[in-house]
Amino acid sequence: MLSSPGFAAANGRVVSFYVATILLLVLLAACTTETTTDPASETDSTAGPTAVPTATPIPYETFATAEIPPADPERLAQLTNLLSLVPVEFGSAVYLDLEFLRSNEALAGLISPEGLSMAVALPSFATGVVNTVAMASNQEGNGLLTPFQSTFQIGDLLKVAGGFGLQLGGDGPTSYEGHDVWDVGLLGTNVTMATADDTTGVAASGRGITDEAVRGLVESSLDAFDGRSATLIDTPGLTGLLGDVPSGFAAAVLSKCDVFPLLSSISGTDGCIRVAVSADILPGELIVLHGLIGFADQDSAAAAMELTSRALGNEKLAQEFVDLGVRQEKENLRVRLIVDADKFGGAFALFAPRN
Repeated sequence: MLSSPGFAAANGRVVSFYVATILLLVLLAACTTETTTDPASETDSTAGPTAVPTATPIPYETFATAEIPPADPERLAQLTNLLSLVPVEFGSAVYLDLEFLRSNEALAGLISPEGLSMAVALPSFATGVVNTVAMASNQEGNGLLTPFQSTFQIGDLLKVAGGFGLQLGGDGPTSYEGHDVWDVGLLGTNVTMATADDTTGVAASGRGITDEAVRGLVESSLDAFDGRSATLIDTPGLTGLLGDVPSGFAAAVLSKCDVFPLLSSISGTDGCIRVAVSADILPGELIVLHGLIGFADQDSAAAAMELTSRALGNEKLAQEFVDLGVRQEKENLRVRLIVDADKFGGAFALFAPRN
């Protein structure tokens, strides 16, 4: 679970209304570069006893001039397609590539949706259907959107899920701007689900709001997807940040910094306006996080450089990061964290939106 106290408290307050989304995706599940060097050295047959091998450190100094690769175009397109279901007013989202996790046995055993505090949207055992998933909470904290992508048609999945007790409202889906929309009843809680295209869908649930308001969340998501309203990735400069961090199995994007845990409580970083972070695997059960923190201008970024470095330095000591690097690139601060895989949750919490 993410270690951020603010995130954990918010998560605890809203778990009850997320339960319906969890159950929905459980039922659906029932239907179906950087590298480190090898620390081991060659043994000389004439030498004395072999020393105990130690991990080869990743020099902090190399980050100052290191060339960071951009996002993979195909994976970036998949990410932005899913995030296009998040309306701009939501302000942030978290993303997880389950298909990539499934393809890497070592990583799948170390990283799970629970480790990203995404169990409220998708439990770890719901991996047979969904390939990628995102989670976005509205600013009021009473509505959750869960865009997801599957290799199966959403309508077919829901029909099969009906055999497991899923209650679909009415005589079938209704239509909204050419999209099929279902009202799904789970333990007395309404979840609205819709198809964006053949294999991409979105689910919505709410806490303390009407069924009509929950449906309104889905409709606003479809409006964003179809281009009738602005999406999260339409935020000026945000797509550029996403394209300039390497692709990974997890990501977080924020169009405003008031829910950015690392800097939201630090005076002197008011110029922060957007954030993008990705996470990928390194050899040796290490995880690398690449982040870009966008500021209004170069002066604001320069002013925040020392404060950001100090905040991350404190976290490095507390969370035992393997490596840390921070540098300024015009109006952005670029951050690279390398952590042991079992410490990934705490590191990711520094960048994941608090809400």
